[in-house]
Amino acid sequence: MQVNNYDVSVSTFPQIIIEGSKEKPVLVVFWSQQCSVCHSLLPLLDKIHSEDNQAFTLARINCEVEQQIVSHFGVQSVPSVFMFVDGQGVDGFAGEQSEEFVRLFIKKHTPDQALTLLNQGQTLFAQGQLTEAKTAVLQAVKLAPDNNEIKLALAQIYLGLGEHENAQPILAVIPEVDQNMIYHSLISQLGAAMQSAQTPEITALEALLETAEDRTPIEYKLAIEYKQASRNSESLALLYKVLLTDVGYENGEAKKTMIELLASVDDPRQVSEYRRKLYSLLH
Repeated sequence: MQVNNYDVSVSTFPQIIIEGSKEKPVLVVFWSQQCSVCHSLLPLLDKIHSEDNQAFTLARINCEVEQQIVSHFGVQSVPSVFMFVDGQGVDGFAGEQSEEFVRLFIKKHTPDQALTLLNQGQTLFAQGQLTEAKTAVLQAVKLAPDNNEIKLALAQIYLGLGEHENAQPILAVIPEVDQNMIYHSLISQLGAAMQSAQTPEITALEALLETAEDRTPIEYKLAIEYKQASRNSESLALLYKVLLTDVGYENGEAKKTMIELLASVDDPRQVSEYRRKLYSLLH
């Protein structure tokens, strides 16, 4: 289903373009079936729009059908493209242009969605809505994977959620130039979180494991303790080791625990690796 993507008629023009552009920018393209350039421009605009359909609305006007709109705007050639903001046409171009030109034109008039999502996430975090903040900032990371400000915000949310293992690899790759006061505060929080994650139960089980002859029951208990302490990597490694010994261990509870844990881990590489390993055990 296309979102914010319309074929506009004279009856829908006021709502979609005039009123709609008061909420977000509207890119309007005048085109014709007889125009060869239009047949390459329209798919390009669809592609750019699909990459982030919340940044702007895409509106197409068929010049062969909507003569009243064409006459109103005095469109002389196709394709003609206009950007509407706050109910007004603010910029435009005509004719064949490179993809780079088109992308820069759109970027000039649309908000940076990654920073918008970052601001949303930071507001939600301040309001104590940590799960919702995590969702927003994860989306921002996807749009701007090299933005260290966004990475620090995500690490802060992970620490707030008690997911220090997810915060650790993020903080480990922040370059020195971006290691600001927030970074150093998060490093201190991470150290405290990792120290608190070494519970007496974990310490006792780790000691017992060193001398145990039958290691599997202890490894399973330790994997559960690691999971509860958000030490996901260690928990996954032990659960996989248990399943290597007995794929149906504890009447399938070990497998169920591993599947549940994989559903909560945000590291796609780690999830992919262990899903592949688990699949190989089950087939």
